[in-house]
Amino acid sequence: MASKAVVGILIGCAVIAFIGAVVIIGGGWYVKHKVEQKIHEASKPTVAELWSDVPKMDGLQKSDMDLPIPIKLLAEPILDRTLGGGTHKGDWIVFTTKKSPEDVKNFYTNDRMTSYGHWDPSKNSTCLNGSSQGFAEVGLFCVFEKTEQTKQTGMMILTGTGKTTEPMTVFFFRVEGPRNNQSSPAPAPEQQPKKEITALNGTAPYGVEKRPMPAGLNLDELLPKQVGPYTRTRLEISTQRGVQPTAITIDGNSVYATYRAGDVEVFVEFAASSNAKNAQATLDTAAGETTGQFPTDPKYGSIGTEPSYLKVNNESGAFFAWTRGGYCWSANAKNGEAALDAFLQVFPY
Repeated sequence: MASKAVVGILIGCAVIAFIGAVVIIGGGWYVKHKVEQKIHEASKPTVAELWSDVPKMDGLQKSDMDLPIPIKLLAEPILDRTLGGGTHKGDWIVFTTKKSPEDVKNFYTNDRMTSYGHWDPSKNSTCLNGSSQGFAEVGLFCVFEKTEQTKQTGMMILTGTGKTTEPMTVFFFRVEGPRNNQSSPAPAPEQQPKKEITALNGTAPYGVEKRPMPAGLNLDELLPKQVGPYTRTRLEISTQRGVQPTAITIDGNSVYATYRAGDVEVFVEFAASSNAKNAQATLDTAAGETTGQFPTDPKYGSIGTEPSYLKVNNESGAFFAWTRGGYCWSANAKNGEAALDAFLQVFPY
């Protein structure tokens, strides 16, 4: 029997996205932020044509369009795995067609995929209707898996609804990685927050422990319009990019803010939790997803303390996340550590 690991990842992530838990599941808002950055940066398809083991339905026209928002929401959990430092790698491509979701389903059957590209057989259809899962903007999504001697591959096909006069979008996303029985480095254990949060013994980066304790849910106070020379140029709901929030909900969606000073840009994410332990669990998850485990050097991290913090500097830029009570912020500067330092020296919290 073929391994179900990859197809499990794909179906599980799709279902998570459908029910909306992709927003902040497991406190993974940092990876979500990094994924959305990568989606924004790499908005064009990564392959020129369909892979040789995938048949091309008649009427598919290659498109260089950006990913539609619903497709981004479905792709994010998968990209968490492929772009967030995991062992799987991913590619994708977009087409348009005048055909319907039902045509796509009837063409990309398990029998055809097995006979054409040696994809693992299945007696049951691996396609689901988007609207039946509560995601009306998606017409269909299908998942296929291939298990080989040293690797396994998963592929997801998503379509638009086909209910408009415009050609329907068809999105193909593929992930590949080693089989489960192939050796791969075991993830380092994450350090869990202490049962009782204690006062920080020492000094946090940027002296955040000496700053005023935040209060309330006023976004213009928690994410000021002006931070020193940096102007807040954009404020967005994390799940609705381009939509400005009027408020933030405790234990709800996070909020994105973009700050600019000249050619320097700093991307900030903010979330409010009902208690300090929830905020620290979010921070702990961010550490596990970025560095494998929470840093033991107090210059780079402290967990279970008030405040707790995490500092990372890598090829993606400079990143700092910190908590104050139930509040949690992260700031990321692609320009590097000096740009991040300049911004956080004047941020009020």
